[in-house]
Amino acid sequence: MAATASSTSRPLSPMTPSDLVPVAVEGTRNVIRAAGDAGVRRVVFTSSYGAVHMDPNRSPDAVLNETCWSDYEYCKNTGNLYCCAKMMAEITATEEASKRGLELAVVVPSMTMGPMLQQSLNFSSSHVARYLTGVKPTYPNAVAAYTDVRDVARAHVLVYEHPDARGRYLCIGAVLHRAHFLQLLGDLFPQYNITAKYV
Repeated sequence: MAATASSTSRPLSPMTPSDLVPVAVEGTRNVIRAAGDAGVRRVVFTSSYGAVHMDPNRSPDAVLNETCWSDYEYCKNTGNLYCCAKMMAEITATEEASKRGLELAVVVPSMTMGPMLQQSLNFSSSHVARYLTGVKPTYPNAVAAYTDVRDVARAHVLVYEHPDARGRYLCIGAVLHRAHFLQLLGDLFPQYNITAKYV
């Protein structure tokens, strides 16, 4: 018999930014618990570079690695709840996996580019589109890390297939200054009015 929604069910509503952290935490907890209940031994979890690089107190010359974390309070105070959600989801996955005795490997991709399966733009693609169309009037004097979606998929397979894989694995293809990134876009798409000013 199919389940039906009752008239007293809460109506569906769009998720607000403030929902990101509790939804990410609860969703992660539910998945790890379900995996443990199903007898799964190893879990490969996808985090985000957003959980790693957002720390205004870190030296700009610092080389980031798997031990680095974003500053939660800074992310929260600047409204970057995506990074807060990714941090808390990864922490929750680690804690729940430990409680259940699950082996956990975490893939931490940077801004992910490449062929999309969906018709609408995701965050990473929107990042490119804003510069490509000139909607974003200026670019920062800063670097950003990028990776190809196909490399992200390969990274998941690699950590899954290697039983000794544990902990976090950064998945980064290239770190480019924003000016270099925009130059590459200009070379690929000369017909577009690409953002040219920096702040």
